[in-house]
Amino acid sequence: MRTILACLLALSALAQRNPYQEALEKYQSKQYEKALPLAEEALRGDSNNPAYLHLCGSILAALSQFYLAEDNLRKAVALAPAQPAFEYDLGALLHQEKKYVEAVPVLKRAVALDPENLMARMMLARSYVFSYHELQIPNFAELTLEQLNYIAKKDPRFPGVHHHIALVYINSGEPAKAVDELNTEIGLYPGNTQARVELGETLFQLNQYHKAEEQFLIAAKQAPQMASVHYGLAKAYKAEGQTSKAVTAARRCTELDPAFADGHYLLGQLYRETEQAKLARQQFTLFRQLKSGAAPSH
Repeated sequence: MRTILACLLALSALAQRNPYQEALEKYQSKQYEKALPLAEEALRGDSNNPAYLHLCGSILAALSQFYLAEDNLRKAVALAPAQPAFEYDLGALLHQEKKYVEAVPVLKRAVALDPENLMARMMLARSYVFSYHELQIPNFAELTLEQLNYIAKKDPRFPGVHHHIALVYINSGEPAKAVDELNTEIGLYPGNTQARVELGETLFQLNQYHKAEEQFLIAAKQAPQMASVHYGLAKAYKAEGQTSKAVTAARRCTELDPAFADGHYLLGQLYRETEQAKLARQQFTLFRQLKSGAAPSH
């Protein structure tokens, strides 16, 4: 009798198991390896359940199994097109995979379904920019700014939004506006070295060499291994007539990134200015080889 009762209790417990819920809990606690077989079990029981497909796709994405993840998420979206989270997660995956052309319509739908999803808007803005050459959208700058300005209005402290607005202004030939946005970004996030480098470059283009130098010096302390920082610093020093410092910075740039062609060209110019003709020729040769795709000779 006890054996029968024990079996009945075991069967009852098994019947009450919810593999989807178990998978969801494992996924939320980032136990992706344990979550996947549970999600697949749930999906075997109901292969057309969009929530199951979405969860399985999300777990696969977390495990970097992008092809399978995309397949599951696309099926989830097809079965439940009104679910903003499904569209967003598919769009986010395509953005992560750098499939920007495919990401644009998906993220547009995600934003239409949930206008307050600021991250979806950020990814849509980035996808507009990165898919420009393929899609040839004539007003892509306006579309990009539409998304970024919405984010900035809703959350002025949203990480990276002012940096991205600045990049649009730089590309559209409005450096003064770019400087304002970059100063705002750095004021909020002083550790954003890439934004600081962009500010230095923009100030340099505006012939504000000393201010550019100040930004590059701060960036050099933040990211001493970033070749572009030393390249910008070398340009600023050169413009200010500090040739010795410029040579040191340009050398450091090419040491950190030997394939940085423009760094070699700048160093060649500096050697030529200091009447070191042989060293200048070596740098110009390296520049031409790198630009042509030929392997530099040693």
